[in-house]
Amino acid sequence: MKKNVEKLVFCLALISSFFVLFACASLPSESVYTAPPPPSDTASFNIILDGAETYIVTWGDTLSRISRSKYRNGFYYPLIMMASNNVVKDQDKIEVGTILVIPKLQANLDDPKARESMKKFFLEIAGITERKRPRDAAGLRNLANSL
Repeated sequence: MKKNVEKLVFCLALISSFFVLFACASLPSESVYTAPPPPSDTASFNIILDGAETYIVTWGDTLSRISRSKYRNGFYYPLIMMASNNVVKDQDKIEVGTILVIPKLQANLDDPKARESMKKFFLEIAGITERKRPRDAAGLRNLANSL
């Protein structure tokens, strides 16, 4: 009786191993998406924060929605990222309760150094966004090239 149980356990282990091996071999070999690297250090930005306001993220907010609300253009969200001093590490993930800095758009567009900083950062974010949302990346590039 003991030998029969041992044979049964051995057979079940062998069959289980076969299924595990087969399951692993049948997994797709595509690369798994990993989060993009964080954008450049915001300490090097030349943006103007005089007159900036703060905004507390609420449920359902996205950076582009906040940007549309504040600047009438959802593609200006990288400016919020720049001003928020590394609070936002991934433009697709903002936490409820996060305090964002919303700089004055026109003041930054009127300043050549700020405008150049915006252009570079917008292009960097477009590169990060390219893989997940090519249309958004194109919109960011168009806006950056118009600066």
